[in-house]
Amino acid sequence: MNEALGRLLSRSNRPDPGRADRAGEIAELVRAALGLPADAAVTVQELACAEPGCPPIETKIAVLDEPPRRWTIHARVSEVDDEAVRAILTNRPEGENAPR
Repeated sequence: MNEALGRLLSRSNRPDPGRADRAGEIAELVRAALGLPADAAVTVQELACAEPGCPPIETKIAVLDEPPRRWTIHARVSEVDDEAVRAILTNRPEGENAPR
């Protein structure tokens, strides 16, 4: 692994005490905004992005229904505000990878 990629990958693994709590809040917000049941599988992950032109950290939100839906917000989980989540879900409720 090259040095730059190693630095990117290690950034998302730094301890962030608020990350788990905020991820849970975002998941609940997604369920409410999309009218999903309380037991719907929603994941919120903070990941390093090593692709050219991509910010170093991004938050991936996924609803694991059929078909699965995914969204990306280019910020740390702890920096994602409710309005950004509502906006992305309102603009693309079918997810980013679904055809328009």
